[in-house]
Amino acid sequence: MKILFLTCIYGNLYGSEFGGRPSRFEQYKFSLLSLLRMSDADFVCYTSFEEKKVLEDFFYNQNKIPKNRLEFVVFDLKSTKHFDVISKFKDVESVINGDRCFEIQYNKFFWFLQNKFDYDYCFWIDAGISHTGILPDKHLINNHSYQRYFNSNLFDNKFLSNLIDKSKDKLFLIGKSNIGSNYWSNTIPSKFYKNYDSSLHIIGGLFGGKQERLKELVTEFERLFLVVTNAEHKLYSEEQFMSLIFSDNNNLFNLHSFDVWLHEDNLTSDYPINYLELNKSFYKILEEIKQ
Repeated sequence: MKILFLTCIYGNLYGSEFGGRPSRFEQYKFSLLSLLRMSDADFVCYTSFEEKKVLEDFFYNQNKIPKNRLEFVVFDLKSTKHFDVISKFKDVESVINGDRCFEIQYNKFFWFLQNKFDYDYCFWIDAGISHTGILPDKHLINNHSYQRYFNSNLFDNKFLSNLIDKSKDKLFLIGKSNIGSNYWSNTIPSKFYKNYDSSLHIIGGLFGGKQERLKELVTEFERLFLVVTNAEHKLYSEEQFMSLIFSDNNNLFNLHSFDVWLHEDNLTSDYPINYLELNKSFYKILEEIKQ
């Protein structure tokens, strides 16, 4: 069985026309290194020309990751499919001051079109998903260095095997509660839905499954992106599109849901003592996969 993860590292987009989180390059490196414990899978990481050499030195030379397991691909974000549409409707001022990049969001789908799909299972995974903000200390390996904040024992070949089992013949998908105090995001206008439901917000940090199903998802994402964007004259996040696709086609997915991003090590006294008994943390999804 051949398994592929796609991801990306662009650490210098903050304050640019693309937008992105500041000072995340080191986090993304260490987190991706942790994800590579899933050694039965191959990884392709898209990045910029300037960052590629630094990343190759870190992974290939300093950490001895085989080149046949991790490939770095230079990709100019201005080459994003439908970049003309994105540019036409992008609010550049808002993006410059924001922390998310529309081109990266959409390329979570379009980059799959650039691969030959000679894999049985394909997944997208955010390079920075392994970090202390969403993982409690019990799942972080304490090596008394900055790396420990992003070095998790959750991601290994057992996790990978169980992820495949949970995907089965459908697509693995994660959704967050979007109701009441757990509200996270608005939706694409309801007129674009066949079965409107705003109670769940789909997360774009980890999804995928059988390559045939993934092709269907990519095709539907592209169709809706063009229809909605040209009709509304604005850009929506990839997660909002995924929420729409799930709502109208939930039979295509194996959904795993949670309530809050917070966990026991970053919960403040502002919250009730039983808050995490009543609300499921994101990392519990990862624990369930690992079991």
